[in-house]
Amino acid sequence: MSQRPIVSVTRRLHRLFVTSVAVVLLITGLVVLCFEFYNHRNQLIDRAHVFSSLTSPQLAHVVMTESPMLATLLLESYFSEPNLLGIYVYRNDGSELVRLMKPGLDQSLPTPSHRLRAQLEGSYEFGFELLEYSVPLRVKGKLVGQLYLQYGLDGIKEKLLFYLLFGAAIYCLSLLGVHLLSKRIQRGISEPVDKIIDAMEQVTVHQNFDLKIPEDDKPGELHALISGFNRMLGQINRNAQELKSHQAAIEQHVYFDPLTGLANRRLLMQSMEVEVIRAKRSEQIGALLYMDLDHFKTINDSLGHSVGDAVLNSVSARIRKAVREADTPARLGGDEFVVLLPELGTSESTASHNALSVAEKVRQAITSVHEIDGRLLHVTPSIGIALFDGQNSEFENLIMQADLAMYRAKEEGRNRVQFFREQMQDNADHRQQIEESLRDAINKDLLYICYQPVVRGDGKIVGAEALVRWEDGEQGLVNPSAFIPIAEMTDLICCLGQWVLTEVCKQMAEWETQGKKLVVSVNISPREFQQSDFVEKVQEIVISSGVRAEYLVFELTEGVLLHNIESVRSKMQRLSQLGIRFALDDFGTGYSSLQYLKELPLDTLKIDQSFVQDITTDSNDAAIVSTIIAMARTLGIDVVAEGVEKQEELEYLKQWGCRLFQGFYFSRAVKTKRMGSLIPSAGKEQLREIPIMPLQKHQFVKKTQ
Repeated sequence: MSQRPIVSVTRRLHRLFVTSVAVVLLITGLVVLCFEFYNHRNQLIDRAHVFSSLTSPQLAHVVMTESPMLATLLLESYFSEPNLLGIYVYRNDGSELVRLMKPGLDQSLPTPSHRLRAQLEGSYEFGFELLEYSVPLRVKGKLVGQLYLQYGLDGIKEKLLFYLLFGAAIYCLSLLGVHLLSKRIQRGISEPVDKIIDAMEQVTVHQNFDLKIPEDDKPGELHALISGFNRMLGQINRNAQELKSHQAAIEQHVYFDPLTGLANRRLLMQSMEVEVIRAKRSEQIGALLYMDLDHFKTINDSLGHSVGDAVLNSVSARIRKAVREADTPARLGGDEFVVLLPELGTSESTASHNALSVAEKVRQAITSVHEIDGRLLHVTPSIGIALFDGQNSEFENLIMQADLAMYRAKEEGRNRVQFFREQMQDNADHRQQIEESLRDAINKDLLYICYQPVVRGDGKIVGAEALVRWEDGEQGLVNPSAFIPIAEMTDLICCLGQWVLTEVCKQMAEWETQGKKLVVSVNISPREFQQSDFVEKVQEIVISSGVRAEYLVFELTEGVLLHNIESVRSKMQRLSQLGIRFALDDFGTGYSSLQYLKELPLDTLKIDQSFVQDITTDSNDAAIVSTIIAMARTLGIDVVAEGVEKQEELEYLKQWGCRLFQGFYFSRAVKTKRMGSLIPSAGKEQLREIPIMPLQKHQFVKKTQ
């Protein structure tokens, strides 16, 4: 709270002096005006008394003679008396003898007062407009009549008005002179003190240290005081500038991102607290935008971190331009940005519309081409939106909600905007629970492997697909569709895939010691295959287990092939040198490309069960399946039809030339012991027969980077 300004003592003395003189002059003027009024009043009464004294003796005899004409002749000459307006003469019985009005009078006069006429001695009465004067007429002491006079007061009023105007002019001029004189005294005596007091006010109240009091050349105590005060202010100003510089640097470090200059998490949280309080008061709804740059890691990895930092600065500048001044853009770290949007509307629909408009504006601004060091780079954001009001105001919850919405935008294809919905939170909680339980299951060895046979048309087993199963102590058998997608969303799929491959290789090695050989297919997730040391890990597992790699088939989905096809081809070739074969799983459901079949070392295509299940009822599915089989036969690639459950499906597939099958019609996935009893003797029936490489040739040189 700011202090009250210091009031100058000399200014108060100046006001007191001027006010006192003004009051004294005003009282003096009023006294003079009252005195003049009283003086004119007395003069008018005296004239009325003199007039009546001169007229009464003659008029009394005229009244006794009952001669109105004679009375009129006697009185008409008296209208030369100033301000005399009317003369009335009454008989002793009260009847009117003569009434005379001043010639040229254009106003009617009020009726004479009966009370005043009844007086036995001379008397008068003042009104606002008239002075009324009454005197009895006597002859030798005997009352014979009454003389009644009416005087106008306009003359007195005019004189008083003149005095008032003249006095007001003199009053104003006097006040002006007093004011100027007081100012002159103030400037000459107290102005230096006022300067010091004003400087103290600037320093103490407004924290203004960058000032200097003008100094005069007159020596004395005030000059020394001002000079010392100026030196003190100069030193304080230097210290204050240094303090502000340090404070600004600290605030920049504490509240702003050092790379982009945007608000950091701390400042964003403080701004969020302020906006939540405002939202409670105004009942407005705000929003939090959470955005992540799509595939930004590729820019850092391929072009270097300096280019990545330049891209982040370019993105930050565009975000600033796209949002309002009231909004708070922030960078949480890496390529993650947040924008706080306050007061978007009082209804959820209005706030959602406005938030979406801002988010789309930001998305389009970021999507435009960025020119960095002569390169034209394309960057796209995925944006999540979470609305807030005065109720749901916890910062961490809002960040988490917006983050969930952002990941949903990525799942739906990236470079888009998605709002948070409660279902996302439920799904996230469920995924977190599954992830924690699955991690615990891997550590506690609660998972096991089942095998689903791959058979020929006559039912003979030629291989098997390894499938992971999870037996939870509380929930029982957990469906793979409930935990495999969650594992694929995190690095947990890599741990799970490595565990599955290790267990399969150990089991295959054990079967081989029993004289049993089986070609086993293992599913490899895209995230696992993209690991830079994936080939080395596979080599270590194969060699440590002692299994023949020629009996291993890696099933890849088309998602593996979408990222850096050259790196994929290189890894597949290195694994092929080890003896591992490859199958393309779920063929036809993704972005299938014949180029994959031509360039990559694929041995098998697996037709997805979604085509097989409707092959007898849907002509489109039948056409797709027949085309895949014919194409694979031409390229010399085996085809496995998945999901075969009916006899008519099997017959249709045989008719089109498919030789290998997998599905419930033949067998469900069975546990290890049961699969061991079903393994046939090794031979040409097991998928495609290939030359078996000697074990010592499994070693190969790690690819140089």
